[in-house]
Amino acid sequence: MKPILEIHKLKKTFPITSGVFRKSAGVVKAVDGVDLDIRPNETLGLVGESGCGKTTLSKMILALEKPDSGSIRFEGLDVVNARRGSLSQVRRGIQVVFQDPFGSLNPRRKIGSIIEEPMIIHREGSRVQRAKRVRELLEMVGLNEDILPRYPHEFSGGQRQRICIARALAVNPRLLICDEPVSALDVSIQAQVINLLVDLQKELKLSYLFISHNLSVVGYISHRVAVMYKGRIVELADASALFESPLHPYTGCLMDAVPEARPRKGPVLRSLKRGGIEQVSTDLPSGCAYRAWCPRAEEICERETPVLEKKGKDHFVACHLAAPQD
Repeated sequence: MKPILEIHKLKKTFPITSGVFRKSAGVVKAVDGVDLDIRPNETLGLVGESGCGKTTLSKMILALEKPDSGSIRFEGLDVVNARRGSLSQVRRGIQVVFQDPFGSLNPRRKIGSIIEEPMIIHREGSRVQRAKRVRELLEMVGLNEDILPRYPHEFSGGQRQRICIARALAVNPRLLICDEPVSALDVSIQAQVINLLVDLQKELKLSYLFISHNLSVVGYISHRVAVMYKGRIVELADASALFESPLHPYTGCLMDAVPEARPRKGPVLRSLKRGGIEQVSTDLPSGCAYRAWCPRAEEICERETPVLEKKGKDHFVACHLAAPQD
């Protein structure tokens, strides 16, 4: 099946300046040669530590940031070089649910106006048709139409996130970017919102790019999972295969960092610090960027930068020492 979104060799750097005259002091490699695709009706989970480039990647997909190089194609449309008409089509097809459900809602506008706004911008339907659509969207996300004349501050975090989801669905997108959509919510509310997203995907045939730090949530909702480290994808596999047998040491380290109800005895992390300090994206070493933390690092890891290679059925890893899987 042809992917709905195709990303090829995407790169993005940000300049660092210092001093009174803002002299250049280097660059931060936020995204460094990413290749990804998302298939129709699929959820691709994207995980990694803070600062690894996940949100920058999502902003480039939404055409909010322009990449230095590489390509992004959505349903055949060139997102990077899209002009006004094509860009409007892309933004109608790709919508976003932000992390903070309060900060992403205009506190001065009523709920009905907030949900209707995308339809007004994209000139969809008459006033009567838009009002009917707003009521349908509220019902779809489990809210009552009585809330239409109320304001965002009158609702709980979970209710606000449902409103954000309704707004994102207003123009019938095919791809939804969920950037940490449940991290600001209580655990019980997280489960409700995640189940809502799963139900909406089945009902509306949506594709998701689901960005999260919570590996349990990612494992539950995702069909495939991509692991990002310092702007690069280091592992990509089906969710079940990745959680059962992670091949990259960084993936194993992420999984071992998840708190357990009954902690096992002995060493907690598979990957232990070997010495030195963690490097930032301005001074990435030659070779593997993770080698200073990897207990298995060898000489080749210092000489050559690993590329994403197939090590099993739909299992790709950027590691010189990862053994192929049957």
